[in-house]
Amino acid sequence: MATKSYLGITLFILLLISLIHVYQRTDLDGPSSRRSHKYTSTSQKAVPEPVGVDFDEFSDGSSLDPNPFREKQWEGAEKPAPKPTWENSSYEYHLLKRIANSDLPDDVFLQGHLRRQEQRHARRDAACASMGGRSSARDLKSSVMQNLWVNDKYRFVYCSIPKVACTSWKSVLLVLAGVADTTDQFPQKIINSRSSMWMKQLWQYPPDERQHILETYTKFVFSRDPFSRLLSAFQNKLSPNSSFIRASRWQDMLGTKILHEFRDGWRRKKDKYDLKFSEFAQFVSSGHGFNKHWNIQASMCLPCDLDYTILGHFETLDEDADFILRLVGADGLVSFPSSNYSSPTNSSSQQVLTSHYNTLSSMELRDLYEVYQKDFELFGYPPPDRLKG
Repeated sequence: MATKSYLGITLFILLLISLIHVYQRTDLDGPSSRRSHKYTSTSQKAVPEPVGVDFDEFSDGSSLDPNPFREKQWEGAEKPAPKPTWENSSYEYHLLKRIANSDLPDDVFLQGHLRRQEQRHARRDAACASMGGRSSARDLKSSVMQNLWVNDKYRFVYCSIPKVACTSWKSVLLVLAGVADTTDQFPQKIINSRSSMWMKQLWQYPPDERQHILETYTKFVFSRDPFSRLLSAFQNKLSPNSSFIRASRWQDMLGTKILHEFRDGWRRKKDKYDLKFSEFAQFVSSGHGFNKHWNIQASMCLPCDLDYTILGHFETLDEDADFILRLVGADGLVSFPSSNYSSPTNSSSQQVLTSHYNTLSSMELRDLYEVYQKDFELFGYPPPDRLKG
C-alpha cells in the first residue's frame, strides 16, 4: 500500500513538473513568436530597388540625383546581391559614380559633357559591334600596357597616343604624381624620355591588380581625326620645313628611305631632301613601318576592349581636359597647358588639310582612308568629303 502511494505521489510530481515546463516554454516562445511574426511581416514588404544608372535620364537635360550611389537603408531585409561585374564596369556606372563623389554641380557644363559622352560611346559601340564586338581585356599585350599610365591617388588610367596632346597630358600627370610643380617645368624631350621612370604604367602592376585597376579606375583616352594626325606627324618629323629640333634625324633615317623607294632616280648624295606629303602617304598606304606617331589609334588603346569612362577628342581638347580634371578632383592643383607648350603644326586647319590631301589622287586617298578606317569609325570622325557619296 505504501509502495502504491509512493508511486502515485511520484507520478503526480512528474506530471506537475511537465505542466510547469510546458507553461514556461509557452511563455518564452510567445514573445519570440510575436517578434518573429513582426519580422516576417516587415520582410514581406516590397524591398526598395537600388538606385539604377539610366543614362537616358541625363540625355534630355533632366537634373541628376545629388548622389545616385548613396547607401540605401535596407530595413527588415538583406541587401540585394551586387550588380554583375560587367555592369559595374560600364562607362555609365563609373562616370556617374565619379560625378556623385565629385564637386561637379548639376549645370549646363555637366549636362553638355554627359550628352557628348553618350553620343561618342554610342558611335564607339556601334562600330565595335560591326567589327565583331568586344573581347576580354585580361590579356593585354605589353605594347598596349605601355600606353596606359596609372595614377593611384586620383584613381585614373590615361591611354596616351602620340600626336594627340600626349606630351601635354604627361606634363599634367607629372604634377599630379608630385614630380613637377608646374606643367612647364620640364622640356618636351625630358618629359617623353623620362616619364616612364617617374610614373607608373599598367604593365608594372601584378595581373590581378591590373584587372582591379581596369575595372574600378576612371579611364580616358584622346583621339584625333586620323588624317589631321597623319599630317601632323609628317609636318613635325619629315617635312623639309619642319621646325622640330630633331627633325633632321627623322629625315635622315626615314625620309631618305621613302624618297629612295617612292621617287624614281632620287639619290641622297646628289639630290636635296624635299620629301612630299603624297610620297609619305604612299609609304603609309603600302604598309611599310608603322611608327607610333602615325600608327592606328585603335590598336594603341583598344577602345573595343577597354570600356573608357571618357572618350576625349583632340578637337575639343581644352573642354574635355577641363571636365576630366574636375571629375577626378585635380582641377585645384593643375590646369591643362596651352597648345603653345607642344609642337604645333597647324595640321588641324581645314585649309592646311585640304591643300595637302588634294595632292593625292582619288585612288591614293581611298587607299589611305582604308588604312585608318577603323579609327574614323570607332572615334566618330566623318570621312573626307571627296570620299562621300
